[in-house]
Amino acid sequence: MKRAPAISALGVGLLVAAQVGAQSLPPGFLRSDPILGRVQPSAIQFAHDGRVFVAEKSGRIWAYANLLDTDPQLVADLGTRVHDFWDRGLLGFALDPRFPEVPHAYVQYTFNGGLDLGGPTPRWPATDCPNPPGATTNGGGCVVSGRVSRITLDGTTTETVLVEDWYQQFPSHSIGTVAFGADGYLYAGGGDGASFNGADFGQWGNPAYPDLRSPLDPSQPANPALNHGGSLRSQGLERQADYAASGNDVWLDGTIIRIDPATGAGAFGNPLASDGWPNARRIIAYGLRNPFRFTFRPGTSEVWLGDVGENVWEEINRIPDVAAAPPAQLRNFGWPCFEGRAQHAGFSGPICTSLYANGGTGGRTPHAPPWYAYAHQGGSDITGLAFYTGDSYPAQYHDALFLADNSRTVIFWIAHVDANEDGVPDAPVDGGALPFHGGNLAKAVQLASGPGGDLFYVNLENNRISRISYCNGCSNRAPSAAIALATGSLADGPARVVAFDASNAIDPDGDVLAHAWDLDDDGVFDDATGVGANAAFTTPGEHVVAVRSDDGHARSDVARMRILVRPSADLSATIDDGYMGVVAGQRVQWTAVVENHGDSVLGAVAVTSSASAGLFDLAWTCEATPVSACGLGSPGAVADFADLAAGGRLTYTIEATVAADAQGSVTMAISAATPPSHYNLSPGDDSAEDTDAILGDAIFADGFEAPANP
Repeated sequence: MKRAPAISALGVGLLVAAQVGAQSLPPGFLRSDPILGRVQPSAIQFAHDGRVFVAEKSGRIWAYANLLDTDPQLVADLGTRVHDFWDRGLLGFALDPRFPEVPHAYVQYTFNGGLDLGGPTPRWPATDCPNPPGATTNGGGCVVSGRVSRITLDGTTTETVLVEDWYQQFPSHSIGTVAFGADGYLYAGGGDGASFNGADFGQWGNPAYPDLRSPLDPSQPANPALNHGGSLRSQGLERQADYAASGNDVWLDGTIIRIDPATGAGAFGNPLASDGWPNARRIIAYGLRNPFRFTFRPGTSEVWLGDVGENVWEEINRIPDVAAAPPAQLRNFGWPCFEGRAQHAGFSGPICTSLYANGGTGGRTPHAPPWYAYAHQGGSDITGLAFYTGDSYPAQYHDALFLADNSRTVIFWIAHVDANEDGVPDAPVDGGALPFHGGNLAKAVQLASGPGGDLFYVNLENNRISRISYCNGCSNRAPSAAIALATGSLADGPARVVAFDASNAIDPDGDVLAHAWDLDDDGVFDDATGVGANAAFTTPGEHVVAVRSDDGHARSDVARMRILVRPSADLSATIDDGYMGVVAGQRVQWTAVVENHGDSVLGAVAVTSSASAGLFDLAWTCEATPVSACGLGSPGAVADFADLAAGGRLTYTIEATVAADAQGSVTMAISAATPPSHYNLSPGDDSAEDTDAILGDAIFADGFEAPANP
C-alpha cells in the first residue's frame, strides 16, 4: 500500500484494509491464544528452558515461565529510549543462541534521538510527533535514529549499543527484525525512513534535523539529478564515492546488515569486509524500502525477507548464505528505482538511470528481482515470514513458507517445491500464494515456529499471541518441551558430567508427559528417560543434548541445548640468559621455552615478553617444531600466537641491549596465555622472568665475561 508501514500505521486509522481470502482455518486446524493481555506485542522468542519472552512496541519485555504462565515478569523496559509512534518502536527481539547460559538478548528499536544532531534525549514525546514539525509534513517529520543493542536478562538489563544509525524522518519505514543466522552472526534490517506520500529524493528534508550524510545540494533541493537523499538512501552504496568525498559513511537505511554480536562490527566474510567504512563493511544487501520482517531457511543462513511495497507490489527477496560460496556477493533489490520487477516511474535521477541501463543490469550492483511478488488489493504490507519446521501439519505444509499480510488480515502459504533439485525452493508465479487463515484474528506482525513446530503469530492490534495447531478435528495440542541445567551443572567448561532437567515442560491440555533423552547427539532418543538425565562430556567441542516430551496422544515436542567442552590447558614457561649479571651496553640473549603439558591441542596461545626499563631494542624469534607452530608473530615482533600440540613445546630466542645508564638490575619476562576457548588448569605456571644484576665495569677490567649461572 502506498503509505505502507510495517505495522500499517497501527492505531492511527489511516487505512482500513480490505479483508480477503480465507476467513477460517483449513479443516483440522485449531487456533488458540496462549498469551493474552499484552499491550501492542511486537515480537516473541522461545527459550530452550521453556520460558517465553514477549516484547512490546513501547520497549517493555516480559518473561513467561512457560505457555501456561498467567503472571509474567517484566525483565526489561527501554521505554525512555524508544520512540513508540506510528510504525516506530521496539520491533526486533532475539535471544542469544545459547540463552539462558549466555544471558543476552538483542533488540532493535527506534531510538528517540541520535544521529549526532544534538538536543536532549528523548527528543520527542514517547508516543507522539507534535505539529510542528508534523509527522508527515514535507519539511517536517520527527527525525530519529535506530539502534541494535545487546541487553542482559539476568536482573541487570544492562544495554550495550552495537549499532546506532538509520536516519528516519517520517514515521514509517523504520527498523524491524534482528535475528541470528546459523553461522552465529547477528542480522538486522531497516527501512528508508523516507516519505510515503511521494517520490522523496531529499527535497523535503527537515532543516532543524538535517540529513548530514547523503549527497544533497541545498542550493537546488528540487533537482533530482543533484540530490540523493530520501528514499535514495537505500541506494547509498551506488553513490559511496560521493559520501566518502564528504567524509561520510553511507546510511544503513534500506539495508540488511550482518554483524559480530560481540562488537557490532561487520562480520567476517561480508561482501565489503575490507572496505574502509564501518557501515559498508556491515551491509550484505541494500535497495529495500521497508524490510520489516525476515527469517532464515531452516539449517541455513539464507535470509528470506519481506519488503513492504509502495503502490503496487509486495516482495519476498532471498539473500543466499553469505558464507556458503565465497566470495560473498552484494544484493541490490532496487528500491526506489524498482518496485517488484518493474522500474519506478517516480525516480529518474542518475542512480536509477544507471541501474536501468543495459536492460536493468547497470549500476555498481545490478538489480536483483524478487523471488516472489504479489499485487496490492486495497492495501498490503508483508509483516511476517516463517518456514514450517514441524511434522504434525499435513504433508503439503511440510517445509512450506508462511507469510502474513497485516493490512489484508491474511496469512498465506507457499508449498515447498524444488523441481530442479538445486536445494532452493522454487518460487510460485507472482500472486500464487494460497490463503491459509484470514479475518481480524489473523492480523500478524510476526510469524514464528514454536513448540511442536506449530506456527505462532504476534497479533499487535488484538494484544495477543496466537497458535495454530493441527489435530484433524480433535482439540489435542502439542506439549512444550523444556531443557535446563540441573543445579550445580555448567554448560561451559572442561570435561565433566552434566545433569539436565526437563521439569518445566508443560502440556496445554493437561496431559501427563513422558520424556526421552538424546545425550549423544545421534538423533535417537534412547539414552535416558524421565524428567532428569546426566551424561559425561569429555571430547572438546560443542555437544547438542535434546529431550523429547510426549503427551501420549501422538503429539510431542523437542527442546535442545548446547554443551561446550573446552580443551584443557596446562602451560609452563621458562626463560634464562645463562648469566647472573650483565654489563651496561651489553647485547644479551635469552632462551624462553613454552610447553603444553596437557592432552589437548592448544590453538592461538598468546606468547608475550616484557622488559624492564633498563633494556631496549627488543627482538625475538621462534623455533617451530613438526607438531607445534609459531603463529602470527615474526622476527622482531613482541608477541606471537602459537599452536602447541599435546605435549608440544616452542623455543624462543629473545635479545635486548642493556642501556648505558641502567642501574641495579634488569628483568626480562615471558608469559603464555590460552584464549577464552580453553581452560588453563595451571595459570600460575604460564609466566617466568629472569633478573640480572648490573655489574660494575671494574669486574670486567681483565676482559673476563660475566660468570654463568651455576
